Amino acid sequence: MSDPVAYGGQAVIEGVMMRGQRHFAVACRRADGEIVLRQEAVPAFFTRYRWARWPLLRGVFALADALVLGMKSLLFSADLATKDMVGTAGPAETPERNGRGVPASIAGIAVPASSFVGMLFALGLFVLLPSWAADWLRPWLHPSDLVLNLTEGGIRIALVLGYIWTIGRMKEVKRLFRYHGAEHKAINGLEQEGVADVDVAMRQSRIHPRCGTNFVLTVLLIKVGVFALFGWQTLWLRLLLRVLLLPVVAAVAYELIRLAGKYRDVPGIQLLVLPGLLTQRLTTAEPDRGMVEVAVASLRSVLRREQPEQVPDTEAVVVPV
Repeated sequence: MSDPVAYGGQAVIEGVMMRGQRHFAVACRRADGEIVLRQEAVPAFFTRYRWARWPLLRGVFALADALVLGMKSLLFSADLATKDMVGTAGPAETPERNGRGVPASIAGIAVPASSFVGMLFALGLFVLLPSWAADWLRPWLHPSDLVLNLTEGGIRIALVLGYIWTIGRMKEVKRLFRYHGAEHKAINGLEQEGVADVDVAMRQSRIHPRCGTNFVLTVLLIKVGVFALFGWQTLWLRLLLRVLLLPVVAAVAYELIRLAGKYRDVPGIQLLVLPGLLTQRLTTAEPDRGMVEVAVASLRSVLRREQPEQVPDTEAVVVPV
C-alpha cells in the first residue's frame, strides 16, 4: 500500500501556496477582501519519472521542486500586490504606476531581481562568513578539525536564527509568518481530522514537522557531521565542498523530515527534529480567521483537482493559467 499524499506549501505575499502530488494552487487575499486562486499542474519533470521518487534522490528533487514552485507562487502573489497598489493610486498618479510612483513593469521585475541578490547575500552570510570566522578564531581554538567544524556550524546556526529573529520584527514579515501559521493549521486539520475546513484548522497547532524551517535546521545540523569527515581544508576548497555536498545533505535531511511527518506520535523520532520544531516558534505566528480561510481555500483547490469527489467548489475566484 502506498503512503498517503503528503500535502505541503509555503506562505506568500498575502496568501498561501499549497502543493499536492500532481497539482499546486496559490490563494491570495486582494485589497478588496476577495480571495483569488491560481491552479496549475506541477511541472511534469517532478512527477513523470519513478526514479525521481526513490529514497535519497527524492530529497534532491523535492528541493528543486520547492524552489521552482515557490518562485512561481511568489511572483504571482507579488503581481497581485502590485496590481492592488496600482488600483489604489491617488488622483495625481497614473494607472501605470503604483502608489510609490514606480512603474508597474519595474515593480514586477523587483521580486526575481531581489531573489537573485538575496541568494548571493545568503551565500556570503551563511556559507562564506561562518567558514572565514572559524579560520579567524583558529588561534584561540583547539587546533582540531572537529572543533573547527563545530565552531563553523555553531556560527552558521546562530547567524540563521539571528537573521530570522531580526526580519521577524518587520511588519510585512510578521504578516508572512502569520500566513505561514495558517498554512500549517490547514494541513494539520487535514491530517488530524481528515477535512480541509476553516473551523477545524483554527483549532490546530501552527507547528508541523514537515515545515521548511524544520528542513533548514536539520540541514544545518547534518552538515556539521558530514563536513567533519572531510577535515579542515583551505577556505575555497571548504566552500566548494559545502556547495557540492549540499544535495547529499538535503537528501538525508528530507528523509528525516519525511520520517518525522509520518510518525508524529513517536517521541523518539520527534526528538531528532526538535531544533527545527522549536525554531518554528520564530517563523510562524497565530493567524486570524481570514488568513486561515485563504490557506484552506488553497488546500481545497488542490484537493478538488486530486480528490474531486471529496471537495466541492469554493467561492474563490479562479485565475486561468
